[in-house]
Amino acid sequence: MTPLNSFLMPVNTNDELRILCFGDSLTAGYWHYGCEFHPYALKLKEELQKAFSDTEITVDVDGVSGDFVSRPPGRFLSRIRSTRMSQYDWVIILGGTNDLGLGLNPSKICSALQNVYSIALDGGANVLAMTVPECHSLSERLEAARNQVNTWIKSYTADRYHTFDLRVAVPYHDMPEDQRNELWDDGLHFTDEGYNHVGQLVGKHLIDILKRADETPLLDENEN
Repeated sequence: MTPLNSFLMPVNTNDELRILCFGDSLTAGYWHYGCEFHPYALKLKEELQKAFSDTEITVDVDGVSGDFVSRPPGRFLSRIRSTRMSQYDWVIILGGTNDLGLGLNPSKICSALQNVYSIALDGGANVLAMTVPECHSLSERLEAARNQVNTWIKSYTADRYHTFDLRVAVPYHDMPEDQRNELWDDGLHFTDEGYNHVGQLVGKHLIDILKRADETPLLDENEN
């Protein structure tokens, strides 16, 4: 459940919407074994521009392949600390895949994510936190750890904090095989079409949040 509040920027003509997509290889758009990159931010910007044609939209990408949220060894916190948050209205954060793959403690991952979210929020940005998507592995231990992290991401509350359940929106194991082959690349990363799909879904979710905030700027209730 995500609180809406009056800080959310109403989207009117001549407004500027500035977004940072922050994370690891899934934010960088890694695919084709690292030979090509196609960030979901490309499709995200396209969706936003269609919805808000009179708004100047900037979408920056800070995705570092192989990075971890937890430190050591991760650099998520140091990277976001070095970012001038005042230049962004929204920070979309996706992290934890590599931490889970390394078998790091889920509680440690959640604590590290909270620190990252707090830097963005304290800097004045709205945060859209994405849950950690599935991968090809059927490990019960990995699935349990991922579920623990994702449950925490969805239950965490703070002013201007919102979530998008990427794991549910783009599954791996429950997806029809032909669609999986189109959207998933190597069992961990997406294809270019997969990243487009993610960008489209995230864009629609963010558009919904922005439009509802514009219509009811003083609303202070939970979002479904």
